[in-house]
Amino acid sequence: MTEWRSSTWMPSLLAAIVVTLAALGYKGQDRNWDLRNYHLYNPSALVDGRYGEDIAVAQLQSWHNPAIDLPFAAMVRAGFPGLIVSLWLALPAFLAIVFALRTIDVCWPQQRNAWRTLLCAVVAATGASVLPSIGTTFNDAVTAAGALAALWWIVDSTGKRGVWATWLPAGAMAGVAAGFKLTGSIYCVGLGVTAIACGRLREMPTRTLATLAGGVIGVLASAGPWALVLWHEHGNPLFPYFNQIFQSPDALPLPYNDTTFIPHGIDALLVPFHLLVNSARFSESKLADPRVLLGLVALALLARDAWRTHASGDETRIRVGCVALFTVASFASWIVLYGIYRYLFAVEILCSVLAAVAAFRWWPARWPRWALLIPLAIVLAATHRPRWGRHDSFTTPMVDVRFPELPPDAMIVTSTTHPVAHAIPYLPRGVPAIALANRFMAPDRCTRLQARAEQRVRAHEGPLFLLKEVFNQDPDPMAERYRDYGLEKSGACLNVDDSLKPLELCPLEKARETPVICAPPP
Repeated sequence: MTEWRSSTWMPSLLAAIVVTLAALGYKGQDRNWDLRNYHLYNPSALVDGRYGEDIAVAQLQSWHNPAIDLPFAAMVRAGFPGLIVSLWLALPAFLAIVFALRTIDVCWPQQRNAWRTLLCAVVAATGASVLPSIGTTFNDAVTAAGALAALWWIVDSTGKRGVWATWLPAGAMAGVAAGFKLTGSIYCVGLGVTAIACGRLREMPTRTLATLAGGVIGVLASAGPWALVLWHEHGNPLFPYFNQIFQSPDALPLPYNDTTFIPHGIDALLVPFHLLVNSARFSESKLADPRVLLGLVALALLARDAWRTHASGDETRIRVGCVALFTVASFASWIVLYGIYRYLFAVEILCSVLAAVAAFRWWPARWPRWALLIPLAIVLAATHRPRWGRHDSFTTPMVDVRFPELPPDAMIVTSTTHPVAHAIPYLPRGVPAIALANRFMAPDRCTRLQARAEQRVRAHEGPLFLLKEVFNQDPDPMAERYRDYGLEKSGACLNVDDSLKPLELCPLEKARETPVICAPPP
């Protein structure tokens, strides 16, 4: 194949389009747990004025920043076909792959051709984090796109732009992504370490300051407005997270972070090897992926090669050093903070393309290029991916929920750990939804928000209905906690036509003497 000029974007764009569309067609339409819990509900509640009327129906995630999901919710509520919505949702993954491809083109222009670009794109798009996430509402691709755009900007700016013109925009890109989704903070850590350690020592203070300034600007732009809302409503700009610091009376004084998958001790150093074994160490669903291990080994070899090769030059060494620092620091912060593999989207892409670049770099000249399909097949065979809830096909509209006719003075109650909030936006205006028990609410957690929910239900004089999933085989510890509030089913349940998950509405009645669990809020 002919060599491509390093300045052209077209090969990267074409390769990313091909693999993204292929992945989307293979995986189908999204219906994951998070979509059914909060990705549709939160932005819809904001637009429909349900915030303040509903209480915690999307569980712990009821207060996640809805800004990034506004376009998705608008398309779904307008009845767009699932394929069109899925293409929109796949856009961030496409951008993440493009920026990763461009980064390696700038850092390793030698042997760059169509075969390498396509191989890198295929390996990047088929990982255990990336492939199941393409075209979904998870938004891990959004944080990855921002992080990888920042990394590309840094390596592309080396030798061409000044310190502020390089690091301020990079910080802003990563900051915007992290503001939309807090888990993007691991890439802000990676970028911060890169700013401190990558480049000329005399420029280190300026690099650090520029990156910090850009990050603050980016976070304020994407998260600032919603943080002000949360501060006004709950006294915690990150509510309910870090509530051990902010002490909002609406939640317990807890951090509310998931530490289930964080490795400790020697396991933290063995994560790349643990990822070779199909297990649930780093996800609710089993997965395995050799890309991180292969990518880290490839990065070490490529960095050593850049430092040993006299012809590399200072600029090439700085570029390679930036990629190495960003990758390793982001991976290390992920180990410390989360351990949930899905959040490793950007690192997995980087490790994928680095492994492919190393394969091209040291592939024996006497062997044909097409033989690279053999190690590619081995990597694909060693990868086990979660499904994370997908339709095999695309539907029109993407989400369709139809409630039976409800009285205008009705109230919906939820008592479940399963996601049902996606149906709430399809309720008639004026019909509120109150969660009495879920992963965030519980009768024995007497917060101000819990007391407010109890008071709202107690004071309601119209019909009450319990919204629940049908025929769910998983044990639900909150399924009947509504009884703690003196509520009982009072008739046959009504079917809710729901394209995502079978739901039903069950009439409730109050006992003559309902217990007071929490005192009324002040």
